[in-house]
Amino acid sequence: MDEYRKNANIQIGRRLREARENLGRTQSEIAVSFGVSEEHYRKYESGATGLSADKLLVLYHEYGIDPTYLITGDSMKNGFNVDYYLANCSKEQKSAFTDEVIAYISRVLKK
Repeated sequence: MDEYRKNANIQIGRRLREARENLGRTQSEIAVSFGVSEEHYRKYESGATGLSADKLLVLYHEYGIDPTYLITGDSMKNGFNVDYYLANCSKEQKSAFTDEVIAYISRVLKK
């Protein structure tokens, strides 16, 4: 494994461990979701093994862990970016988001 990939896997593993701990989940729980042994899962967190796309999808769909955060370390620390969200969502998500914003504004204006 080249040095760049090794370092990337280590960083991703650290963020994975942090996300898992923030959710209050055990290594065993995530290992079951991945369909791997706990020993194999530890290799993801240590960076010895890289996460595949299917594992990233499990983390996203089952635990709400953002793949972009795991891969790049970028998060919404600076707040929610509406332009970014709208550019990266489906039409259905955009419609649901718009409906929620309008409902929220309506509730605020009625107060």
